[in-house]
Amino acid sequence: MYWTAEPKPVIRRMAEELGVHHEALRNWIRQAEADAGERDDLLTTEEKNEPAWLRREVRDLRRAARPDPAQVRALLDEHPHLGVEPVLRELHIPSSTYYRWRQAGKDPCEGIRQDTELTGQIRRIHQASGGIYGSPRIHAVLKREGVHVGRKRVERLMRQAGPAGISPRRSKGFTRRDPDADLTPDLVQRDGFLARTRSRS
Repeated sequence: MYWTAEPKPVIRRMAEELGVHHEALRNWIRQAEADAGERDDLLTTEEKNEPAWLRREVRDLRRAARPDPAQVRALLDEHPHLGVEPVLRELHIPSSTYYRWRQAGKDPCEGIRQDTELTGQIRRIHQASGGIYGSPRIHAVLKREGVHVGRKRVERLMRQAGPAGISPRRSKGFTRRDPDADLTPDLVQRDGFLARTRSRS
C-alpha cells in the first residue's frame, strides 16, 4: 500500500488507519526496502535467517583489507542461495571486480599461461640436473634453448614452485706448517721485542 500510493502517504497517518504503531510500520517499510536491495544499511530477511557461523565468515571476509578472491568465490559456490549481489554489497566489492575474478579463473591471462609453461620448463631442467641447478644455471640453459626470459622472473617462478639449487660447498683450506721444515730466521728480532715489552708491563 505504501509503495503503490502516489504521493507517498505519511507513515504516522497510514499507521493510524491500519491500527498499528507508526514505528512498527516504519520498520516494516525499511525491511522491505532492504529485501528489495534498495538499501544496504540493514540485513535482509534472508541474511537474518542465516546461521551465525555464516555471518561470522562474511564479517571476517569484510574485515580483511583485501578479500581473497578464492575465498569469496568459494563462499558463493558453497552457498549459492545467498545471492551474489547481497554478499558483494556486504563485502564492499564491486560486482565488476567479482566477475573479473570469475573470468580469470576460467580463462587465465596470457602472463599466467606463460608462467605456467615456463615453470614446467624450469622443473624439467632442475630435475635433469639432479636437483642441483639454481636460477643462474637454469636461466643459462633456457637462454641456450632459445627461451627469452629474465633471470629475475626465473628466480620468482622457482620461489613459487619450490625447486632450489644446491650451492657447491667450498673446502675449508688451512695453511699448516710442516714440522720438519727449517724456521725462517727472526731478522727483525721480533721475539726479543715481545719479551722486552712483557717485562716492562
